[in-house]
Amino acid sequence: MSLGQALLLGIVQGLTEFLPVSSSGHLVLTEHLLGIPAGDLSFEVAVHFGTLVAVCLYFRARLWDMARSLFGWQGAGLSAREGQRLLALIIVGSIPAGVIGLLFKDEIESLFADAHLAAAFLIVTGLLLLAMRLRQKPDGEITWPRAFLIGVAQAVAILPGISRSGSTIATGSLSGVKPATAAEYSFLLSVPAVFGATLLALPDAIAEGTFGLSHILGALAAAIVGYLALKWVFVSIRQGRFTLFGIYCIIAGVIGVILI
Repeated sequence: MSLGQALLLGIVQGLTEFLPVSSSGHLVLTEHLLGIPAGDLSFEVAVHFGTLVAVCLYFRARLWDMARSLFGWQGAGLSAREGQRLLALIIVGSIPAGVIGLLFKDEIESLFADAHLAAAFLIVTGLLLLAMRLRQKPDGEITWPRAFLIGVAQAVAILPGISRSGSTIATGSLSGVKPATAAEYSFLLSVPAVFGATLLALPDAIAEGTFGLSHILGALAAAIVGYLALKWVFVSIRQGRFTLFGIYCIIAGVIGVILI
């Protein structure tokens, strides 16, 4: 993989990991269109680590409050009790993806070689985002059942082409959670999900022994662009334009199906 390709894929990963357009689907399609062999596990680990750094930096205050709550300390934005509750909700929401990832790791990895499938699932993501319009002014908070339901959506998003952020935010909104609250929970939920997936893939990635400058460049690009993409998501939610990403996913999916 050239440095130019690594930079492009890092930008694609950073941009699409947090925008509701499926990073996995776009990476698979981009690799296919550029003729880059799929399945470079070490590079995938590198760019996912980059987006993990981005979300941790963006939500550093909230993550610090939750860490302080473990010791019963008051945070800047959350009381100790609120921090503990949010942490528990994240644990509940992480269970489905953790179970699916451990039980079906090999089967899931094999799906990422199918660019046609990724394109088809992009259309599914688009339809799910458009479905958010069916719920008029959701104003609820994250409850235990909603946390688990959003976690199930995250587990389904392991499939290439199904957006993790899109499916979790849409599921939260459709269940009655305020979109901004659903988005914050979705991205906090991504921290253990991405960290766990990275740890799971790390032994195989190290065994490949191919970490180099292209991996560093891809990770840096993913981190910087990912941080900016997070800001874009919340601006889109405040402006009521979040579902426009659904139209994009449908168009991208249809084009992918045609080209492939």
